[in-house]
Amino acid sequence: MAVVFFLLAAAPGFWFPALSNVLDSYGLGGWKAVVFLVPPLAGMISPLIFGAQVDQRLQAQKVLGWIMLLGAGFLFMAFHSLEMGWGGGWFLFFFVINGLISAPAWSLLTTITLSNLSDPGKTFGYFRVWGTVGWMVAGLIVSFAELDFSAQTGKVAAGVRIIAGLACFLLPVTLPKGAKAKTWSDALGLSAIKLLKDRDLFVYFSSALLFSIPLGAYYLHTPQHLAELGVEAVSGLMTTAQLMETVAMLAMGWVIAKYRVKTILLVALGFGVLRYGFYAVDEVAWLVVGITLHGICWTFFFEAGRVFVHRRVEEGMRAQAQALLGFFTGGLGGILGIVVVHFLYEAIVPKHGWSLYWMILTGMNCVAMVMFAIGYQGMAKPVSEEPES
Repeated sequence: MAVVFFLLAAAPGFWFPALSNVLDSYGLGGWKAVVFLVPPLAGMISPLIFGAQVDQRLQAQKVLGWIMLLGAGFLFMAFHSLEMGWGGGWFLFFFVINGLISAPAWSLLTTITLSNLSDPGKTFGYFRVWGTVGWMVAGLIVSFAELDFSAQTGKVAAGVRIIAGLACFLLPVTLPKGAKAKTWSDALGLSAIKLLKDRDLFVYFSSALLFSIPLGAYYLHTPQHLAELGVEAVSGLMTTAQLMETVAMLAMGWVIAKYRVKTILLVALGFGVLRYGFYAVDEVAWLVVGITLHGICWTFFFEAGRVFVHRRVEEGMRAQAQALLGFFTGGLGGILGIVVVHFLYEAIVPKHGWSLYWMILTGMNCVAMVMFAIGYQGMAKPVSEEPES
């Protein structure tokens, strides 16, 4: 499981942080907003469907292996089209198919891991941390090989994806535990919407949605801001977030056992507020501080949150629950994020500079934090099920 986490995260770690600059270098800078919409759009469509099939009738590790192998080919062709100068249309075509195939991968691997650990709260971080290491190693390799502006990043990622796909077939057998679909909505995973009847799940998912909107700027505009400030090894510098994320992952089990769920998630949201506040200083050193805080807020809001969701949901709905979280964060939140931050960037940065832009996004993070602080209640459950009790 640790090996697959490493490889699964390393693949996008090669191309995702550099994508904005890669598109610029091949004359497709005007396509950036559309290209960055692809992952969240894919995250809205396919994860729930695959999650439902895994809960109802298919072995999760086999599904994960096949989607990794199939997606790798389209990922390779997307970046090959850049090198060949085929234009933005072909790149987008291959990129969209890759996104639709591979979007469920992360939620499926999370479900497999949580389902095969005797105490997920204590040990999940020890496996998930290898994903962080994989992303970080990939970013360092990109900068060391001076590929920050090259389409070769995507081709290397495709090769890593193939290895990851083969490794998936060695994961623990994870059988479906839910009832077979009786309606088309069950088969499409739409029955997962009923999970939102739980007040705390609704508040967490809603806060995650709001928090994910300004998060779009982290991937879309942090590399650009760093480049404008004279930083050349952008991918390597952005791995600063993963250094702190690694520490946070290793400490996650201890933190979950010691503190209430609300405290953990609220503090993570607070770090998210500080992150863009430091960005607004508009200096490289303060951007690095903000990037470092990103690792903490990501770990303790999204990854610890996945453990919380796993505990709160019955066995036969857990893959769909993780997919639903992906729908709200990487899907709907990602789409709104790209649209909103692109609009704000065009309206603010050329005229007023970066500081005002980051301050507005800081305010948006504050809204998510206040909503969670007021709305989340917590439920009285046995200590083994809900440490916050």
